[in-house]
Amino acid sequence: MKISRLLLASVLLFVVGTALQMIWPLAQPASYHHFADQRSLGQLHNASDVLSNVVILIAGLLSLGWVLRHASNQPAQFPGMVVAAFGLLFTAFGSAYYHMAPNDATLVWDRLPMTIVFAGILAMLWTSWSGQRVGWAQMLIMVVVSPATVGYWLLFNSLWPYAILQFGGLMLIVGMTLTRKVDGLVAWTLVIVFYGVAKIFESLDWQIWELTHHVIAGHALKHVSSGLAGASMILVANAAPRAVVGIVPRRPGGIGQSRTPR
Repeated sequence: MKISRLLLASVLLFVVGTALQMIWPLAQPASYHHFADQRSLGQLHNASDVLSNVVILIAGLLSLGWVLRHASNQPAQFPGMVVAAFGLLFTAFGSAYYHMAPNDATLVWDRLPMTIVFAGILAMLWTSWSGQRVGWAQMLIMVVVSPATVGYWLLFNSLWPYAILQFGGLMLIVGMTLTRKVDGLVAWTLVIVFYGVAKIFESLDWQIWELTHHVIAGHALKHVSSGLAGASMILVANAAPRAVVGIVPRRPGGIGQSRTPR
């Protein structure tokens, strides 16, 4: 992954986002913070939406465990997993903090760590596609650019760069998985399914709340499914390379050697 191309893609992310904002404004809706399940547990407001982040926390801890176990040999997926693991941990706390008092100010601390997770996942997608390890310099650029989409939202009240990062990345994962261009097809499929289901739960927050007779709402289930998607990244990291003609064997630890990128 060349730094020049990564920087160009980063600039295009905001250029395209700005152009789309001029054509079709995408601002934060005022109703976004109105969730179905507002029950409290003692002094803990919106308890279900807060506590369901435990699943994301567990996914982060499991991912961090993978990182610690592989710190000595650092396989090809190591940089992406480091970023994704810490992103998941921060997301669990950031999302819990947001749901205790949902508003734009607290939402920042929910979205910022989520973009860190996106950066780690996209780095792992690159490695699954090319077989090449993402360098730490490239990883740093991605970790800076991804949260900048949240800063763009705060400055210009436009969600376009953030939406492109999230949904564009998901479409890229879907496309590469469906065309069998990545290692770990089953693992990536699980990531797609769990994250796709999470977005469905999120959009059906109130409907699920009514359907379950106020037992549970869609947003809490979104956190559960998102955590399962995060945990599935461990399977991605452990996936064996495909038996494709022309693959150059990787060196021990999977650092630096790969098939030729398509």
